[in-house]
Amino acid sequence: MDQQHVQVEVLDVAAVDQMSGKVQAAAASPEMDDRVRRWSEDNPLAAKQATRRPDGYSFAVVGETLMYLHRAPDGMVIPHACYPDGTEKVYTDHLHAEAAYG
Repeated sequence: MDQQHVQVEVLDVAAVDQMSGKVQAAAASPEMDDRVRRWSEDNPLAAKQATRRPDGYSFAVVGETLMYLHRAPDGMVIPHACYPDGTEKVYTDHLHAEAAYG
């Protein structure tokens, strides 16, 4: 992942879990596949950045933001937010932030 375009937001574990649940619920809505496709067409460079993670899943568009999840090596679900300008924000707890980003 291109670290220069990634911001890390450190939250407590409960907040990360709650956000992950909201992304999963949004991704499960019937119209979401179409909304994700349209967002990707409208934001091709950002979509390319967002879909570089082969382990990403539960893609959802929330407002103007593409959100998705992936699992850390220990199984914790980590939410990501991708913005039309190509920046990405990772929401994680302190332990995972230290392990992944030092």
